[in-house]
Amino acid sequence: MNKNKIIFAIIAVVLVWLITILVINLNSGRNNNVRTNSTWDFKIWILDDSETDFTNFVTWFKTANPSFATKNILVESFSDTQTYINTLTSAIASWNAPDIFMLNNSESWVLENQILWIDPTVISPNDFRLRFDPIFWSDLIITDETDSTVEFLKGVPAGYEALGIFYNRKYFLRPSDMRTWSDFAKEVKTISNKYSNIIPIALWNGAWVTRAVDAITSLIVLEGKDSLTTSDASQVRQVLAMYNAFGQRDGDNRYNILSAPFIRDIDIDFFTQWDVAAMIGYPRDLLAIDRIWYQKNFLFATPFPSYAGSEKKVSINYNYFAINKDSTHVNTALSFLSYLSSNQGQQAYIDAFPYYLSPEVDVATNMSEKKILPNYNIVYKNFVEQWDVLVSFDVWNKNLYDTGLKSILDLESWYDQKFNELSSYITCSSTKQKTFLNLSSPCR
Repeated sequence: MNKNKIIFAIIAVVLVWLITILVINLNSGRNNNVRTNSTWDFKIWILDDSETDFTNFVTWFKTANPSFATKNILVESFSDTQTYINTLTSAIASWNAPDIFMLNNSESWVLENQILWIDPTVISPNDFRLRFDPIFWSDLIITDETDSTVEFLKGVPAGYEALGIFYNRKYFLRPSDMRTWSDFAKEVKTISNKYSNIIPIALWNGAWVTRAVDAITSLIVLEGKDSLTTSDASQVRQVLAMYNAFGQRDGDNRYNILSAPFIRDIDIDFFTQWDVAAMIGYPRDLLAIDRIWYQKNFLFATPFPSYAGSEKKVSINYNYFAINKDSTHVNTALSFLSYLSSNQGQQAYIDAFPYYLSPEVDVATNMSEKKILPNYNIVYKNFVEQWDVLVSFDVWNKNLYDTGLKSILDLESWYDQKFNELSSYITCSSTKQKTFLNLSSPCR
């Protein structure tokens, strides 16, 4: 090999070596960037709501707090409660959990040990107590075990839901007069006599009636109970008998029989097709009704009926935001929840999600006459009125409760006995999860 070839070979080797070093450094840089970005990302997980709409709320938070304008806030939304709980539990175990996550009021104790209590200097429990409806500070204000004079917040609620009844004015001429179940029963009888080819109200089946489980819960609350474990057999029997009586009274409400096997129509579908005169639902169900379309002059809503002569109690459903105790961005989390708890933040959240009712008294009062959707004459007070007493019902394990109760409501009979069996099973299973005692003994 001559001298020139030797020099050329040496240069080639050096170039290959330099390129290799450069590629390694670039890859290392990319990996470092990924780790740096993930370290600085602030993660929020939500349940039941649109990720896009929540991102709008995040933008308003940044506008009100310019120091976080460049903060990368990542939002993940879940539509299924059980998938959400399973994923969140797995993420916590692998140290990959979000900085802020949502918990439901009906079974929040499942992950309470993962919550970082909010320092009272950031959000004052006394201020929270003054501005929010009593049910929220009853649920969310806790006392320090070592000093009973010190209080903390577990989390901040952003909005809540309460059931009402959607009506077709063609069939119900004076729906606003129906404040009790007795009033409602009389009207149902009149409608069934006049219109034999329709279903007066969508009740009975659990799988086909969208809010069947929530309706049962609301009826138990009317019996004066605020948890599954305090409901006795006679009360549950009365509730289930009443619910099924409205389903069976006039017309076959078994939607699994009415629907063809290849079409899974549910109560919302039948209601929008005018085959059902009334259905129980949340304000958010107005969006589903509107998507299918409904003639606005015929649509109306009133609060969930009460018992004649008794105090009006309303069962509510809500999620609240809590801080992950393992978060490395606690200051950001505290600032976010501080904004959310403010009057400005509460109003902004309702603007982002107009189907929610506000837990803050002033915001709720100011919005009571406001239309939920501009196309319909349905306002917030069609679901909750100022004098209503809000109740948070504890089901212990929401997935077991919802799934089991839907199956029971599809039965022809023995539903009260099955409910008692379900209640015992949920109580047993939940106690194991909470205390870690008697784990090997079966609950069934």
